[in-house]
Amino acid sequence: MLKTLLKKKKTAILKRWFSRISKTYPPDGAKFFFQEQNRFANPVGSTINHEIGNIFDNLIGKPDWDEIYQSCENINKIRAVQDFSASEAVAFMFFLKTAILEELTEQKSDEKIFREFLELESDIDRIALTAFDSYSRCREKIYNLKYAQLKSNAGIMAIRNINEQNGNK
Repeated sequence: MLKTLLKKKKTAILKRWFSRISKTYPPDGAKFFFQEQNRFANPVGSTINHEIGNIFDNLIGKPDWDEIYQSCENINKIRAVQDFSASEAVAFMFFLKTAILEELTEQKSDEKIFREFLELESDIDRIALTAFDSYSRCREKIYNLKYAQLKSNAGIMAIRNINEQNGNK
C-alpha cells in the first residue's frame, strides 16, 4: 500500500529530496543545481538527480543492492572531493525520510501505512550505511592518490637534488 502511494508521489518526493540535498551546498551552488538542467553544464546536479531517482526506484521496488551501492558511489565520488565531513556527505540518505513524510501528511495517521513506513525506514538506514561504506572507499582512494603524488614528487625532487649535486640540470 505504501509503496504504491510512493510510486504515485515519486516526482514530488524526488523534488523535495533533491532540494534538501542541494541545500547542503552554498546558496549559489544550490540555485545553479535547480536552474541548469543541462547535464553537461551541471554534471553535479544531473548526477545527483539521476542517482537519487535510481535509489528511490530500488527502494520502492525489489532492491538491487549492487545498483544501490553504485548510485551511492556515484554521488559520493562528487561529495568526497568537496568540503564535507563523512556524516554531512552521507546525510543525503536521511533527507529521503523527511521528503517522504512531508508528502504523506494526509496518510500519517493511517496505522498500516505507518507500519510500512517503519519497515521502509530500516531499508533507508541500510542504504545510508551502504553510502557511508562507499564514501569511506572514495576518501581512501583520494588519500591514496595524494600519497602516490607526494611520493612521486619526492622522487622527482631527489633526482633533481642528485642532478644538481652532480652539476647537471
